[in-house]
Amino acid sequence: VLVISVISRDPAGFKGPALLQNILESGLRFGEMDIFHRHESMAGNGEVLFSMANGVKPGTFDLDDFELFYTPAVSFFLGLPGPRHPKQAFDVMIAAARKLAHELNGELKDDQRSVMTAQTIEHYRQRIVEFERKKQLAGKR
Repeated sequence: VLVISVISRDPAGFKGPALLQNILESGLRFGEMDIFHRHESMAGNGEVLFSMANGVKPGTFDLDDFELFYTPAVSFFLGLPGPRHPKQAFDVMIAAARKLAHELNGELKDDQRSVMTAQTIEHYRQRIVEFERKKQLAGKR
């Protein structure tokens, strides 16, 4: 699983209405497990490319209470095996996380909660390449 967390720089956290608008603009839709998912199509159709959970346990969102909702962090994640084209899905996930961080004053963190650098992103891409290589080798046996 590749994880990108977006941590709010504001002590009040990400406010529900602004968070919801931002992620809907990135094509995420509320769905299974009470979290948000980005499907192949912006309309919410096709396979799930990646998902976004609340950074606070249990990780879910309550849409009925979104006006008053706030959270200090959210986590985007992409599972392998997962989408048919994991490299493209990862690029879409990075773009959504960057957009949220940029527009809502957040900071990107990796799965260790360290600052996300270009090097970290490249490392994640290498993990995808390695996963696909192993999958192809397994398929040839």
